[in-house]
Amino acid sequence: MSITAKAIYLYICVSNGRAANKEDLKRISEQVEKENAVFANKIFLDNLTLPSQIIGRESKVKELVHFFLGYKQGLVVPFVSVYGRSGSGKSMIVKFVCENLDENIPYAFVNLRKAKTVFGCANLILAEFGQPSLKSAQGINTAIEQISNAIEQELSKKKSKTRFFILVLDEFDVLLYDNRGNPSDFIYKLRVMEENLREKGYLICIVAISNNVIADYKVDDRVRSRIGTSEVFFEPYTSQAVLAILKDRAARAFSEPVETEVLHYCARKRMQVCVSKLFNHSIPSLQSCNDKQY
Repeated sequence: MSITAKAIYLYICVSNGRAANKEDLKRISEQVEKENAVFANKIFLDNLTLPSQIIGRESKVKELVHFFLGYKQGLVVPFVSVYGRSGSGKSMIVKFVCENLDENIPYAFVNLRKAKTVFGCANLILAEFGQPSLKSAQGINTAIEQISNAIEQELSKKKSKTRFFILVLDEFDVLLYDNRGNPSDFIYKLRVMEENLREKGYLICIVAISNNVIADYKVDDRVRSRIGTSEVFFEPYTSQAVLAILKDRAARAFSEPVETEVLHYCARKRMQVCVSKLFNHSIPSLQSCNDKQY
């Protein structure tokens, strides 16, 4: 019996003030199984699940692929700013491209949301490589050195001749909001790290995902000149794209076709919620429009 069925069963028993018996358990289990029969695969209802196909973002995929595949000619864009409001599919599409572009291209996808400081961001990057956290007293230079070593080790594991690595830093805004630290210095040192690795024959591309283009944030001029102007803007999904995504997910998640009227209703509600919260200036609370493709 599933955990859900057991929980319901125990609740009923406690509510009725009587002891549980196996017949009750069996009946509840059968009821839950019957309810679950409408689903073919619930995983497609999870917005963390990578899309099975690209819908409404084909041009963005092309832009990313254009930046990444330069490694075959020996040169890649070192820094790409991927930006757009919450709910536009930035993180999901970047991850989809990294996962499916070329199996020989290693990458690390790091969500910086949990970090509160620049050094915290550095430790999150190290954690993604399976490295232990550093103490702030060890300094940011040590952290950068450890990140560089981790990338070099990752590339040395590859048996192919591919010497290209993609470092994706999601929720990059968090880094830039650290008033006590020095975000500009950290970004600058990441770029210097890339240049040092390039001298060793390794090509690195840092992808920064944020709500606004990095150039709009308060960063030093030396950083602006080094990150360049390579950008990919994700505009909000159109209503047609939202409907197409819902149709694709519903077809895979449910065992029976979902009525067209229901899908249209869900698409309208999704658009209404996004627009309403946008006008209320509550971007951080856009739970229904979080940064994943449906």
